[in-house]
Amino acid sequence: MQVALITDLGAITEECARVAESIGIALTVLPPDSGGWQSASLILLGEDVREAPATDRADTILVVLDNDEPSSTWAKAAHLGVGQLAVLPAAAEWLSGRMIAAVEPPSAPGTTVGVVAGCGGAGASVLACALARRAGSDISTVLVDADPLGGGLDLVLGAEAVPGPRWTDLSASRGQLRPSTLADALPRHEGLALLSWGRDDTVDLDPDVFDDFLAAAGQAFDLVIVDLPRHAPPQWTRRCHHVLLVSPARVRSAVASSQVAKRLSHAHPDVRLVVRETGAGGLDADLLAESIGLTLAGSIRDDRGLSAAVDRGEGIPGGAHLGRLVDRLLGEWVE
Repeated sequence: MQVALITDLGAITEECARVAESIGIALTVLPPDSGGWQSASLILLGEDVREAPATDRADTILVVLDNDEPSSTWAKAAHLGVGQLAVLPAAAEWLSGRMIAAVEPPSAPGTTVGVVAGCGGAGASVLACALARRAGSDISTVLVDADPLGGGLDLVLGAEAVPGPRWTDLSASRGQLRPSTLADALPRHEGLALLSWGRDDTVDLDPDVFDDFLAAAGQAFDLVIVDLPRHAPPQWTRRCHHVLLVSPARVRSAVASSQVAKRLSHAHPDVRLVVRETGAGGLDADLLAESIGLTLAGSIRDDRGLSAAVDRGEGIPGGAHLGRLVDRLLGEWVE
């Protein structure tokens, strides 16, 4: 038993059971003045309970139904010696988060890396896919497509037909996400977990849904690679441990990337530049990084066969030059 509800009130039992069922957690209901709660890591007390269990091993929350007398509710909590209060149904999402933490205690989160394009067609999606695919062969990794206008990372990988939830499904379900459930539910392509967009109407990604997903993904996976849009809210960037900005080595691209770099650097202290070499006439990578004001993380070369391979559904080719950069970056981030 990990979550116990002590009450004889049917209405409170129904509300708590509804919350637990929505996240796949078993709820044990016990009558007041009974035992059986000793193995619980979270104890919920109905407002009919007169005395809280004497335990220092479990969190305890007083659960009440919405009413017009909040002062009396807090007086009840004080009488029981309980410092946490859930007024249902308004606090259902908060309570579901406490239940998840009781069943799956949070650990140190995995590493989250954001990859951002300095301009259209910069190559950020290719780099994100290459990082995730290489890491996925050694550690648990999820690739996250956070750009609804990017065309879909599943297409880049050749995984658009793999069944499983997309962003639209998560946005519709809302609520807290259990890390273990998330890891099992996401589509997988050659062992790599992936969250991308469906082919239905594009929708804006709710910041709360994104935050809930990243929090759960950080618990479920060792590495989270996020393909971020250039217009991403600053808080999305802050959720990342590391951020890479990808820019082609051309003057106009550099100007656009410089503006994106300023936006990212205001939100994050560790933004580095990856330069996509564009052949003869292209800017020098070190000079480009200096002009933008970012540390150079490395460079990648144009791959003439990439677009054709993606169009054929073959995924991204594993070029040696790209592979060396990917291995070096992963070596810095993952022990």
